[in-house]
Amino acid sequence: MAILGYIDSPLSWAIIGFAIGAALGVTFISVALLAVGLGAFVLYMFLHGPARRETEGKLFAACPVFIVAWMVGFVVHNLVL
Repeated sequence: MAILGYIDSPLSWAIIGFAIGAALGVTFISVALLAVGLGAFVLYMFLHGPARRETEGKLFAACPVFIVAWMVGFVVHNLVL
């Protein structure tokens, strides 16, 4: 049950998104991994079932946080290089 807490957290999605963007920048592989991540999010939402009122916002926030963290990651990647 503890692993589901990490998957539900927007922070874990942000770390993964940032890592992809920072490591790969804007490349085909990076965009493909982003698409796979978004597909995994949709699948997870389908398998998760109905959200509860107290966790709904945190659960749905993971997708936009994932995308924004990826964008911040590729900005950092381009600034470092």
